[in-house]
Amino acid sequence: MTTTELTALIDRYCAAWRESDVSLRNDILEAVWHEQGRYSDPTVEVTGRTALSDLIGETQARFPGGQVVRLSPVDAHHDSFRFTWTMRLGGNKQLPESIDFGRIAEDGRINEITGFFGLIGGTVNAK
Repeated sequence: MTTTELTALIDRYCAAWRESDVSLRNDILEAVWHEQGRYSDPTVEVTGRTALSDLIGETQARFPGGQVVRLSPVDAHHDSFRFTWTMRLGGNKQLPESIDFGRIAEDGRINEITGFFGLIGGTVNAK
């Protein structure tokens, strides 16, 4: 996968976090997320597209109007990648810059993301 293709994949993944229409969100996830992909961050761990879509919906309910935005270029080697992102909340407010590490499955979709909130050594009350 080229850097351009991987960046497009990650941008579509981030778009799924912004999509409030469940049907459209599921369409995006089908294209970018492996059926048994694993997502974890300091607050949760889920496996599978349906569980991830449900988590996104719960996150949207918790942060109405929040927009996940990729901040950094996507850095990658072999089947692994990383990128930084934030959630913009409106009114010039946003959550701390965070970082995701992931892996690509053989089918070219995301197989795993492990997310960390905030900067190293900082604390974020994500609950």
